[in-house]
Amino acid sequence: MNRNSERVQVGPAALIVAIGAALDLATKAWARASLEPYGPAFDFLPFVSLHLTFNEGVSFGLFAFEGDTGQAALVVVTGLLTLAMTVWAYRSQGWHRAALSLVAAGALANLIDRSARGSVTDFLNLHFGDWHFFVFNLADIWISLGAAFLLGLQIIPQKNKITSIP
Repeated sequence: MNRNSERVQVGPAALIVAIGAALDLATKAWARASLEPYGPAFDFLPFVSLHLTFNEGVSFGLFAFEGDTGQAALVVVTGLLTLAMTVWAYRSQGWHRAALSLVAAGALANLIDRSARGSVTDFLNLHFGDWHFFVFNLADIWISLGAAFLLGLQIIPQKNKITSIP
């Protein structure tokens, strides 16, 4: 494959990353401007309410570090992981590249948010009645969709795999 055709194929993946990260960061800015931190939850959808929180750790608040050194270390580690995911997406092809680009979009948006504020803004509260599962953001959705998409690509039998992005 020549360099020009490689650039053409990278274009949609770069758009996925850019648009995904931008949408996430815009909704986080809206949530910080519109919702009271740790205030009451407002019903948004039947199983989702709006509830502004801040995650100082990684998934589910794990590995939260106190102090500037701990936060800086977390930013560096997540930055390296985001870079690795982006390189992996770039080196992949077809639907694998699209799925990895979704993961990279979410990772990049959360990295930017954490770097700017020392925590990740979460505001979508998944619940069933009074049972609240967790609070998340669009970046978490992109990461989860990308991971599920990758898993699905592994489950599809080899002869039926879709190999190109439409």
